[in-house]
Amino acid sequence: MGAGEQGGPRMRRRLSLACLLVAWFCANGAVWDVVQVVAWARMFCVNAQILSVGQAVRRTFDGSKPCELCAMAQKGRDAARDQAPAQPVGQDDRLLLVCHVTTSFVPEVPASGWPAASDAVGVLRADSVPVPPPRA
Repeated sequence: MGAGEQGGPRMRRRLSLACLLVAWFCANGAVWDVVQVVAWARMFCVNAQILSVGQAVRRTFDGSKPCELCAMAQKGRDAARDQAPAQPVGQDDRLLLVCHVTTSFVPEVPASGWPAASDAVGVLRADSVPVPPPRA
């Protein structure tokens, strides 16, 4: 088998894991977080061209003048939050899982109906072994 043949299954596995990770991020609304980070990066680059670095950072994260991408990310986040199913009050599963106390599992040795090891060997000798061996 050549080196290229071995890399095929590994590459497919890595690709499937990457696709699964991207799907999980999309399902959890991380896409809007990525859009927000891109918006902040663009705002910082524009602000850093005309202001000092400290002032550019302050102006970028000020929040008083959001750019179009920031507004789009906020609208998308709000829409995703509105579409999410409402959770009943006081029934947060994550909190229950964190506070859940499990009982310890102690296995018991079952009573066996099988014959014991000594039964397979034979009956043990009751009298002592003669000291000098018998001669025939």
